[in-house]
Amino acid sequence: MKSRLERVVRIRRLLEELAHADLGRQIAEARSLEQSAAAHREGSGAARADAWKLLETGATRSWLLGMADADLLAWKGGQLEALAVGRQPDIEAARQELLSRRIERRQLEILDEAAAQAEARERIRREQKAADDWYQSRAAHGKER
Repeated sequence: MKSRLERVVRIRRLLEELAHADLGRQIAEARSLEQSAAAHREGSGAARADAWKLLETGATRSWLLGMADADLLAWKGGQLEALAVGRQPDIEAARQELLSRRIERRQLEILDEAAAQAEARERIRREQKAADDWYQSRAAHGKER
């Protein structure tokens, strides 16, 4: 029984590691989306500032193109931010999966430890019984002589 429990614990440990890797991947993807959104927002601000400078010089057509670029960057940033926020339920589900895997593994480790202790107690009991039987048989042979 002990060897089966050990195998199950190893499998659960592997499943926990996979869940941990999946959570890490999802967090990294969300972080990347958030960083891209921030970069687009910064780019939008810089494009607006450049467009206003162009307007001050009188280049209306260039100003319109600059504002369009700024609006496009702001829109992309908003879309990326929405994607990052949309990933949060998946991240939370992956976190819950990891925690449930960890609990399952820990419960099996406790069972495995209990089985090992029971096996050790049984081995000690058998050894003690064998020693008692040996002394008892020795005492019985001594009385016959």
